[in-house]
Amino acid sequence: MLIDTGGASWVEREGRRASLAPAYRILTTGVVRRVGRDAQDAVLPSVVTQDPEPLASAAWQITAALEKLGDLMEAGRQSGPAMQAGEDVAYRLQDALALVHRHLGRTVPAEALGERTFGRQVDKVGSGEALIGAVTIEVLLDDGDGGPESATVLLGQQDRDRTITVRADGLDVDLDGAAHLDVQAALDRLARALQPVLDPPEVGRHL
Repeated sequence: MLIDTGGASWVEREGRRASLAPAYRILTTGVVRRVGRDAQDAVLPSVVTQDPEPLASAAWQITAALEKLGDLMEAGRQSGPAMQAGEDVAYRLQDALALVHRHLGRTVPAEALGERTFGRQVDKVGSGEALIGAVTIEVLLDDGDGGPESATVLLGQQDRDRTITVRADGLDVDLDGAAHLDVQAALDRLARALQPVLDPPEVGRHL
């Protein structure tokens, strides 16, 4: 298909595109909150139901995160309000991510999600990015009497077409699709957080 460019040269077209780009301006609290409120007004009808769709709920959490982001901007360097607002933003975005994972868990076979994750991890090998192949963690659970109960859990993806396996005392199961994506996202964040500590730039070694 031919696209009519009106005879304009590449330089002329790029010049037009550049002229349409907005000029830089500092982002203000009012702008962020206004965008958040407008988005909430648009999304609200889709979540006023007993069981909203995961993606509708994710959209709602993102709009709420925008409003909380305005609070964070307003807090400035006040450590208490900034910490509270920052936590609110992070929790909203984490909830949105979990809802996206729930949607994918419903619509994509678990084997396909496992294979996609496996392929992404393989692609990281040799890239300089840290990755976690398997990890042993201690999970504290409520024992029902108000006290903690400890469980040692091994997490790892055993095969390309399987989700992450959970191994503990008397337990050896593959996670469902949504839980697999939740855990893999947490492992990815953990790897990114640990890489600067374990592999400082000046040392130049990789995990």
